[in-house]
Amino acid sequence: MPEIEFATLKEAAEELRLSVSTLKRYIYAGQLRSYRTPGGRHRVRRADLAALLGAGPSLSDSRPTDLAPLDDFAETVADRIDRALQPRLVRLESDVERLECSLEAIAAVIRRAGAHTPPPSPSQQFPATLEIKVLGPGCRACDQLAALVTEIAHAVGLSDQSISRVREIDEIAEYGPTPMPALLVNNQLVAAGRLPTRSRLTELLRPHRPNEPHAETH
Repeated sequence: MPEIEFATLKEAAEELRLSVSTLKRYIYAGQLRSYRTPGGRHRVRRADLAALLGAGPSLSDSRPTDLAPLDDFAETVADRIDRALQPRLVRLESDVERLECSLEAIAAVIRRAGAHTPPPSPSQQFPATLEIKVLGPGCRACDQLAALVTEIAHAVGLSDQSISRVREIDEIAEYGPTPMPALLVNNQLVAAGRLPTRSRLTELLRPHRPNEPHAETH
């Protein structure tokens, strides 16, 4: 007995030059028989496709075109919804990454406390030269903060040597349970948990320019 060949709805739609939704209307209207896989997917016998293709011009005549405009409208709306939601999904993914990094840093602080290893007090240690540190193991927000800090530092005349990235969780834990990403200027925490705006970062870094009258020295 010859093996019966089946096609997926996508394959069948391409052969018939129809959309998948139009092909489904054929199935639901009883004009084309389909078979279900154990997973509930439609499959169409290629012999039935050949018979339908053999209908020739009558195929377009029998096509349920009354719902075609509604089909096109639904596809347009679905595409617009997808495009509108995509930026929100990207932001949500970034927030999840940021929270995961924050939890990882907090867990490292707890491990240090459990090991009775007192963290140093970086907030009390003032370097002789300007130090700008971006804390963050690698989430998108951490990378964005590092890039933005570097860009603004260049714009206000600060040296690359003053900027460093702290990626190691154990090193980040030395600064306590700090939400990610975080920014320290001369070991002082000036931003944490969110990506500061460009204007806020400029406001934080500009006073540290060389020969700035209000630059902080310690």
